Amino acid sequence: MGLLMAEEVHKRGIRDQIHLKKMIFGSERSSDAMRKRIRELLGVEHMFDIPGMTELYGPGTGLDCIHHTGIHYWADYYILEILNPETLEPVPGGETGEMVVTTLTKEAVPLIRYRTRDLTRLIPGPCPCGSILPRHDRLLGRSDDMIIFRAVNIYPGQVDHALSRIEGIGSEYQIILDRKEDGKDYMTLKVERNQGIDAARDPELKGTIREEIKKQIMVSTAVELFDYGSLPRSERKSKRVFDNREMD
Repeated sequence: MGLLMAEEVHKRGIRDQIHLKKMIFGSERSSDAMRKRIRELLGVEHMFDIPGMTELYGPGTGLDCIHHTGIHYWADYYILEILNPETLEPVPGGETGEMVVTTLTKEAVPLIRYRTRDLTRLIPGPCPCGSILPRHDRLLGRSDDMIIFRAVNIYPGQVDHALSRIEGIGSEYQIILDRKEDGKDYMTLKVERNQGIDAARDPELKGTIREEIKKQIMVSTAVELFDYGSLPRSERKSKRVFDNREMD
């Protein structure tokens, strides 16, 4: 939604009329590349994350500060544990796992070690802002979003992270999974070029994307590049993974 709004403001040429300074993303996972693009289009000073869940306390179960070093969560209202989603054992400090919550003040619908399916990690140490509230990282994704490709467990957030390191491409992408006649699984990444990037750079960009995905996620993928704005935008959560193997 943030990207869709930023692109619409840019298209209508009204950025200097609205003077937007801050944005808050409500329970939306966003890559560094997407945030960079939104910041370029709108010129905002700060982009805040505000996680939330209806079962817990609705929107606003935490908020990051102007230092953007993690999300301060309300530890006086709920206990947050980070567990391995498969074994349900605590993960080592600083490692990614599933958020599991226990409420401290809810009366009508209290929660005890409730699995949220959201993936993140705890951030150790004090925040530069001075708040004593502990922090967790931005949401990587959901444990039930995990896909298994050639025996490798992959979360869409990992692809986000890998693509965000590459200059010249946009923030929008799709993961296409197919099973071909030889019985093997194949992955194709559909990625937008950044605005103003010439298609003549496609061979270079494709090679860089393949290398980064292989290095970060340990899988091989085909890459298709598209003009900026070609892949669909959504007013809801974007669909990233298209697993055609389920239909085979």
